[in-house]
Amino acid sequence: MISQKTLCIFACLLFIVSTIQSQDITLQLGNKSKTFKAGTFLEIVQPAAGTVPCTKCSYNVLSGKLISYKDGVVTMTLDEKKEVLVSEGKTLGFRETSYAADMSLTNTAIPKEDILSIKQSGKKKLKTLTTGQTIATVTALVGLGHLASIPLAGDNGSLLAAVGASEVVVAIILGASSSPKTYVTHINCPDKPNNNDKIWIWE
Repeated sequence: MISQKTLCIFACLLFIVSTIQSQDITLQLGNKSKTFKAGTFLEIVQPAAGTVPCTKCSYNVLSGKLISYKDGVVTMTLDEKKEVLVSEGKTLGFRETSYAADMSLTNTAIPKEDILSIKQSGKKKLKTLTTGQTIATVTALVGLGHLASIPLAGDNGSLLAAVGASEVVVAIILGASSSPKTYVTHINCPDKPNNNDKIWIWE
């Protein structure tokens, strides 16, 4: 017969497991799934304040650390916020806020219904560029430098043009392939694919 102490331990373990699982975000698309672990950094797109989501509407971008996902609410600590200033349906301008690393912020709660898309932007800190994108940027700059030097290259101009053009092409391909995948979660997301079957579902 199982003792009461064993039952209590088992119940506590179940509670801890369920709590840990509730901290992560899991999206589903057919037989595929994507999990964003608590503690990673995300970029979330949501409609501008006072607007109804549509594929051609302005939107805000929130970037920060994922604290938890529970009961349909994503909780984040913000590092950056890019928002559209709207009044009576008209766009007045834009505002970008970067929060100091040592600034104590209240966690921001975002209902999943207000999230148009989501993507990872770093594991241990917020990254604006992936390693691949950084390499692509450097390669592109080198390539553009070679192209700009063609008038001074004399007989080597054609060779320099070929090298510079190749570097730019490689940079474009590398940059595109290194971009973090965006997971669209709302049918009216501006980045929505043409096929509505590619909308990721919250678990």
